[in-house]
Amino acid sequence: MRRTSFAWAAAVAAVATVAGAAAPATAEQVGTPGTGEVLPYPGPEGLLWIPDWTGDGGAVTGGAFPAGPPVTVTLGCRAGGGPGEARVSFTAVYGDTTPVDFTVACPAEAVGTGSAVVTAEQGRSFHVAVATSAPDVHWGLTVTQPDA
Repeated sequence: MRRTSFAWAAAVAAVATVAGAAAPATAEQVGTPGTGEVLPYPGPEGLLWIPDWTGDGGAVTGGAFPAGPPVTVTLGCRAGGGPGEARVSFTAVYGDTTPVDFTVACPAEAVGTGSAVVTAEQGRSFHVAVATSAPDVHWGLTVTQPDA
């Protein structure tokens, strides 16, 4: 089964919407697009790819196959100044809405990575939020699911 990957531009458009869910987004609450590629393109298994974002953000992805293999959420990050961190919260839009949370250490001179595996039975659409320890932390995110 082949799914359509969500384009980076669509994910970035969603970032401002989900990052400030409790209040309207402002420049202080929402980061900005980066100019590089913290994580490479995930290929045809990708449901979502954000190559580079700076500061807090997030996205909404859909297209997971509930009867298929687990979904993997991967975040890569690097700090702008000193060491930092990024906290990821991955929640199904419907079904089991218990979030899957993990934190990734973001070194200044390299890319730190972390991943979590989520069973696709939790739903087909997911909300991903990323909170960074500083506004200069760059991060990239992929959500992937192998074809069943």
